[in-house]
Amino acid sequence: MEPKVFISHSTRDKAMANAICKTLESAGIRCWIAPRDIEPGADWTEGIMRGITGCRAFVLVFADGVQDEILNDLAKIAQLTVVSRTSVMQYRADEKRDVRQIANALGVSNLLEGTVRRAGNRVRVSTELIDARQDKTIWADSFDRDLTDIFAIQSEVAETIAYKLAATLSPEEKGHIEKKPTENLEAYDLYLQANELLVTARVNLNFGDISKPMLDAIALLDRALRLDPKFTLAYCALADAQGYVHLLYDPTEERRASAEAALKSAQRLEPDLPEVQLAYARNLYRFDRDFERARVHLAIARQGLPNDADAIILEAYIDRRQGQFAKAIQEFNEALTRDPRNSLAVEELADTLYRTRQFRAAGNAYDRLIELRPDEPILKLQKPLAVTWYATGDDTAARAALAALPASMAGDRSVLIYRLAFALIDRDWPQAENLIEKLKGGDDDGFFAYGEASVPVGCYSILLARFEQKSSDTTAGFAEIREQLNRKVQNAPRSAFLLSQLAVVDALLKNKEAAVAEAKHAVELSRIAKDELQGPLLELNLAVVYTWTNELDLAFEKLSSLTTVPNGIFYGQLKSDVYWEPLRHDPRYEQLLAQLAPKD
Repeated sequence: MEPKVFISHSTRDKAMANAICKTLESAGIRCWIAPRDIEPGADWTEGIMRGITGCRAFVLVFADGVQDEILNDLAKIAQLTVVSRTSVMQYRADEKRDVRQIANALGVSNLLEGTVRRAGNRVRVSTELIDARQDKTIWADSFDRDLTDIFAIQSEVAETIAYKLAATLSPEEKGHIEKKPTENLEAYDLYLQANELLVTARVNLNFGDISKPMLDAIALLDRALRLDPKFTLAYCALADAQGYVHLLYDPTEERRASAEAALKSAQRLEPDLPEVQLAYARNLYRFDRDFERARVHLAIARQGLPNDADAIILEAYIDRRQGQFAKAIQEFNEALTRDPRNSLAVEELADTLYRTRQFRAAGNAYDRLIELRPDEPILKLQKPLAVTWYATGDDTAARAALAALPASMAGDRSVLIYRLAFALIDRDWPQAENLIEKLKGGDDDGFFAYGEASVPVGCYSILLARFEQKSSDTTAGFAEIREQLNRKVQNAPRSAFLLSQLAVVDALLKNKEAAVAEAKHAVELSRIAKDELQGPLLELNLAVVYTWTNELDLAFEKLSSLTTVPNGIFYGQLKSDVYWEPLRHDPRYEQLLAQLAPKD
């Protein structure tokens, strides 16, 4: 998709310019913005000129000295955010206005037609505004200017266009576009800062501890709401942030209550606002697993936010949970047509493809993700793990990627946990113990067994004890480790994953009756929710429990049912994971492995 809008900004306004870019691209309007779209090694001025040449409209982020009326007029070109030093405003469409409707209301096709020609040190910019219904040019002009000040040229063109467009809006339309989410500029600035933290955290969900930016965002939103208790969008963002922390780090009833309280405040203020409906749908999906009610409110939200990539992604999440994986893949791709650089959509697309055993397509999606997020080298490790090791059991590329990570990352918790995973695959118990020591307690990143819920790092010591001869002095602390995990389960009674992880720990501790009961109950919780994404992982943990409680017939029966389903058992896992060690001398193990082996 070729860029349509050129975004000009100063260095100090980079964050806001990026926010404008995201908003426009989520509305399906591809942008050109520096330095992102300047080719490596290209001359800066030449790069900017190529950007201007290929675009049809200009958006400027002004530092100072510009009247707000000009910014207001520019805002109606699309759903966007503009900022000046003296004021900050959010312009968003209500339920009757999306980008296409704005274009139709203005009688504009393609918003703006224009060309740029350069001759020596001068540039000619030609622009015209077209009525699509009559294929008639409403206004046209050209600007022949000296090239010495590119930004002055952009400013002049943009201001002229803004004034020409100003007369086309009715007072009602202008009121809709110019509606401010808050009159308190400080509160809005805090809201923007919090949103930036939340975006950063969301795209790093799988790469270590993101609790700090989440908690920092919550603190900023709390401050914003103290300044303006009627700031609806801040309540929506707060509900989202509290929900993420509940999901990833603190699955307690207290945290859930905080998220629901924020949502209720938003509903009390503006119940029909599309963003409020989206927040409600997200809460129903995240906390209650009430997918049908979530769909109802998501449909209402999408009427007012037809181009919102986050709303489309949420619909894909719901479809994936309900086993509609092909539809979810279509929706992640649809989100990318609205927001081509939405790396979260690309990441979820890659994740869904490998979980449905479409490894080659997943590899292509990972390549796209790595291109979008070049500053995250750990992605180059995740790709071969998901695409090659899961499919073929060959971990050569993954080990090479782990060794190639920058030396500065050697002590990162996520890297240490990856190294621990490889030490377990190698059955290198001394190395595993050394890495457990380096982690210095705390929780892992959900790598233990198959429950995808963080457990105390000490649980790995319990696992090692089943492979090594341990003295009673060494194992004496295992009861406390088990109790740490049990407290997490008690504080989060709705978490099937945590209960499932506790079941595995109990199986390793030879608490057979408790382990089987816990694992079965966790599976039942997923069946009640009809969750076809997480359900197979809980079934896998039940198979692990059967494996370590000497119920081998039941273990093989369970594993056989998981060899073809999405998110079931993969060849690399069955071949290498320590959790299946008691099965390896049974002839049925080799038969199952042959059934999973890659066919090409």
